[in-house]
Amino acid sequence: MPRIVTLLFLLLLPTFALAADPSSKPNILLILTDDQGFGDLSLHGNPYVETPFLDAMMGESVELTHFHAAPLCAPTRASLMTGRHHLKAGVWGVHGGRDYMDLGQVTIAERLSEAGYRTAMAGKWHLGKTAPYLAYNRGFDESWVITDRLYEHADPVLDHNGVEEHRVGWTVDSLHEIALEWISAENNRPFFFYLAHPYIHEPYYAPEDLIEKYREKGLSESFATLCAMTEHLDESLRQFFENLKKTSLFENTIVLFMGDNGPIGNPVNLPHLTDEEMNFRNPANLRGVKGNPYENGTRAPCFIYWNNHFSPMVSKQEVDITDMVPTILELAGVGFDSKEFDGVSIVNHLENGEAIETPSRFYANHQVEWKGKERLYDFLEDKSQLEFGTQNLAIRSGNWKYVRSYGNEELFDLKADPSERHNLLDAHPDKASSMRAELQTWWEEVRELEESYEMPVFVLPERIGAETILDTCAPQVLQGDVHQGSHFSFDWERNEDGIVFGVRVPSDGKYLVRAVVEAKGNDLVLEVGTKDSRTFAELSNGKFEVELGELFLQEGDQNLGLHLVKAKSNPGIIKVVEKVVCTRVQ
Repeated sequence: MPRIVTLLFLLLLPTFALAADPSSKPNILLILTDDQGFGDLSLHGNPYVETPFLDAMMGESVELTHFHAAPLCAPTRASLMTGRHHLKAGVWGVHGGRDYMDLGQVTIAERLSEAGYRTAMAGKWHLGKTAPYLAYNRGFDESWVITDRLYEHADPVLDHNGVEEHRVGWTVDSLHEIALEWISAENNRPFFFYLAHPYIHEPYYAPEDLIEKYREKGLSESFATLCAMTEHLDESLRQFFENLKKTSLFENTIVLFMGDNGPIGNPVNLPHLTDEEMNFRNPANLRGVKGNPYENGTRAPCFIYWNNHFSPMVSKQEVDITDMVPTILELAGVGFDSKEFDGVSIVNHLENGEAIETPSRFYANHQVEWKGKERLYDFLEDKSQLEFGTQNLAIRSGNWKYVRSYGNEELFDLKADPSERHNLLDAHPDKASSMRAELQTWWEEVRELEESYEMPVFVLPERIGAETILDTCAPQVLQGDVHQGSHFSFDWERNEDGIVFGVRVPSDGKYLVRAVVEAKGNDLVLEVGTKDSRTFAELSNGKFEVELGELFLQEGDQNLGLHLVKAKSNPGIIKVVEKVVCTRVQ
């Protein structure tokens, strides 16, 4: 099981970081957008989309034109919160239990909170779906995490520190309202606000008047709606900053804006974008899309603004998502050990344009491969099954980039060939060999870490009435013919088919266990328990929530199994087990 460590090391932070006058520290506003690629701005040559506010902000800021995130959203978020490569932070995918950030990681919010900052976030968290993996468990004083209607982009349902809230209107506007209200509520301490927009992730929705504007440009319904979403985000940001500037806090606020990965064009509610339309979103002619380790999969828009501190410039300094945490900490005057991070501070570059020497950068996508795997979210029984030769990885060192992906090996000189069109593997075999060896050594060391390529441990609540949701897509063990899916487990057909969760019980206590299932047939029994305590319930035909009964669980780490029990002659099956809920009752 992944480890959970305490945060005692925070007490060992340099005393100057803890003793500094909080009122002298800058405010920090961190903004992350979803699936907004480098070319999704008019400033970067997109011939159709209109983003006047972001274009103007870029011109007033240090624009980092060679900023790279991870190839996908949850991995980027893990690195943004920790300053570490996402595999080291326990995140190795976007669903299927692979998106729970290891509980031993220390977040930027925890570090800043310890240094006197008030902290909050709103939007898409995507680093765990239940306590204690949620934002308000990870250093944020307050969080408004979208739990339902995340990608409908309107009327969101939010988890506000464990309490459900409903908002009416466009999500992008609601998040800005939350941020402005929270930021304005106090001026005695510096603030850190993390604004994580789900825009412009598919499905594509936007105000009708904006969609019509782009239809009149002759664009398809899909591309018109995407452009409308992007302009809607831009305009909502403009209004938010206009109101923020009316407060006394903006003058000393550092703004960091970035996208979380490259573009993708496959909305579920509209026809996919054509190759031509995707090219309009990629005027720099970069290779790849979201999800792969090529330049257009990881390069995203980014700027850092601090009025009267950073002179505006367009920078070609190579910057990685892991650089953000050490950079923010240095700007905030918070001490740290650089060995804790995979990234480096770029403050000297921001202040005077000094070139920063960067370490080798490593990229890994969500398609983890092993022998016998058939589906994207097939269950990985043991990470010893993973071999370097089958993984989708890349390494960048200076201008050179080595890619080992989808069965191919490629070497690129990014200075001469930023579009990654010319494979130099045969022309520079020694360079390819050395980079391959460095990548393999790094990956094999990461694979052996306790945090990497693991399913989460679910921590059951200690407070009476509190509950923990156990995602059935995230078991420690899969038994029988059950299949792991992106959000649940399915095809429970045989007697004793089941899953086993890793759970942590904080103290001896009794828990009521419920499950959401979809069954086909009657006289099925679903059993849950540990080796010392078990309970069960009979299932009927249909989809429903069933109360399985109460379990007395002892303090400590243990396995909690969920199994199908039925007579041999019974043809019935459980089609889906969506989730299991454990509520502390005693």
